[in-house]
Amino acid sequence: MADRDYFIGLYSKMIEINSVNPSGGGKGEAQRAQFLKGEILGWSNEIKFEEYDAESDGIKRPNLLFLLDRGREKTVWFVAHMDTVSEGDLSLWKYPPFKATIEGDKIYGRGTCDNGQGGISSLFALKYFLGHPEEMKSNIGVIMVSDEEAGSKYGIDFVLQKRNFTKNDKFVVPDFGTPDGSSVEVAEKGLIWLKITVIGKQCHASTPEVGKNAHRFARELESALDKRLHSKFKAIDDEFTVPTSTFEPTRVDPGTTSINIIPGKESFYFDMRILPRYSIDEVFNEVKRISNQFTKETGVNVLLEFVNKANPSSNTPGGKEFVQKFIDSIKRLRGIEVKRVGIGGGTCGAFFRDKGFDTIVWGTLDETEHMPNEYAKLSNVFGDAEVFIDFIKSGLTNSS
Repeated sequence: MADRDYFIGLYSKMIEINSVNPSGGGKGEAQRAQFLKGEILGWSNEIKFEEYDAESDGIKRPNLLFLLDRGREKTVWFVAHMDTVSEGDLSLWKYPPFKATIEGDKIYGRGTCDNGQGGISSLFALKYFLGHPEEMKSNIGVIMVSDEEAGSKYGIDFVLQKRNFTKNDKFVVPDFGTPDGSSVEVAEKGLIWLKITVIGKQCHASTPEVGKNAHRFARELESALDKRLHSKFKAIDDEFTVPTSTFEPTRVDPGTTSINIIPGKESFYFDMRILPRYSIDEVFNEVKRISNQFTKETGVNVLLEFVNKANPSSNTPGGKEFVQKFIDSIKRLRGIEVKRVGIGGGTCGAFFRDKGFDTIVWGTLDETEHMPNEYAKLSNVFGDAEVFIDFIKSGLTNSS
């Protein structure tokens, strides 16, 4: 494929610009965005550019839109995110996480899979059509956003508040995938990240009778919520890769660092992924009911705080042809059976669907995201770009 070496170089340089989300202790996406902006706008003055800059705690959070508009009725936007999670335990990495290392077909580094692969595949498709205008059946755009790893408040959510898209805009988010690319995501579960704080009474550990041990009460409440949520919201939907709602306790903020102090406060967190048949309000109200009952029984106070939440998402009925045409491109190039699936949620796709825009989430990934020794396969980077190019060539009808 033309430009392969150029894009491997672009990929490597991008990975070596640390863009860890500020929520993970990083400096954010600004430097990476500036690099990409300079590279892409240098390709051609035909590329239209828009930038929407949010700010969090004094940190610039850029969002970049590149559009090749040749007057076609429809525009297909490919959406990738520039931020990454932190590297985690460095001792678990065999190569430096912020230096791209190529070994055979694999490129290693933090963000290579999540979401550098999708970004590079999308940009490859954009550049391809600069040289092949006669093959375009739709306009093509690429959106590079911030803050996906922390809920997208300063990323795609911000962009959708500032920019008007229309019914002629369609979206492909290359931020989920399987090793063979045989699953196209068309629905996402609802999402709740919930912080639950138990407030008791601090005292010396030798006189527990004068206090209320927030750690013990927090564990009791955590267990009660875990059991009740799983028993009440137990429906099964086989369209989803994990066919049930999930309610996972994940993190604890301890109320003390001393062994001889009974803590007066402790916070713990749940990650909840909720099937579309249940609303997030329905689940939250059940958590609130259980927490209120727990307060009556124990005398401790319980505070509930959303860290992040998102409604379940699925495409409009009219989006079926859009999805089918994308599946046809995969089948045409790879000769495999392809299925529509739902996932646990958390991609930019949910934000578009929430606004009524038909959206596909797809890629060919080994699912190494967030892991030490994260990598992507170069064959998948360029193989996915071929699918994107074929899809733009195939054309969308008025109904798709």
